[in-house]
Amino acid sequence: MRLDTRFLTRAALAAAGLAGLGLGAQGRQPLAWEHPLPLDWLAGPSLAGTAAPWTPVASSGPLRAEVSGDGTLRIMDGQGIVRLQAGLPGRPLKAWRDGGVVLSVPAGTWTFPTETPLAQGLGGMGWCAADFRPFLRGLLWILEDGEGFLTVVHPATARVIHLPLPPGRDLSLRFLADRLEVAAGEVDQGAPRQWSLPWMGLLPRLVALGMASDPAKAGSALAPFPKE
Repeated sequence: MRLDTRFLTRAALAAAGLAGLGLGAQGRQPLAWEHPLPLDWLAGPSLAGTAAPWTPVASSGPLRAEVSGDGTLRIMDGQGIVRLQAGLPGRPLKAWRDGGVVLSVPAGTWTFPTETPLAQGLGGMGWCAADFRPFLRGLLWILEDGEGFLTVVHPATARVIHLPLPPGRDLSLRFLADRLEVAAGEVDQGAPRQWSLPWMGLLPRLVALGMASDPAKAGSALAPFPKE
């Protein structure tokens, strides 16, 4: 049977339109960490004298962040209402909170405040501060087992971003006064083992975490997870 060429043309245009919207053949929405904008990681060892003495302290509050071993993330308010439920790029491998507090296990439940520097917008950030780490209070940082992304969660606004990491395996993070540092335990031959990125270079990404999501609405027996 001969197909109408007009029908084929319309089908091709429809497929192109879906591709332009980021939809695949099955109508799949792109994942949050797909096609990330690159970061300007600087390869090389640490500069001397930039690690100011400072002991990060874990914040606390009515919000709860729950990360399961399979990579499910949930943010709940003081009433137990789920404000965010999402998946990580992989299973949690390592985790930190606030300005560099190391969490002994990457899966668990932790409490966070509703008032944070990021929640105040750009005015709450210390642009000229010698140590930027206090302004990271209220954040959760998760390294997944694929080691391709660092997920940053801001429970106060129920926002998440995924930062692409430099190549390497067995990655570790150091939260320094002026920058975030990434070191790899294993790399390809000739590749650098250490990278860094100034906090000011990360600030445009972090600002997106300060935008509050719409307030969560309580569900009912017929609609436990209302969409609107």
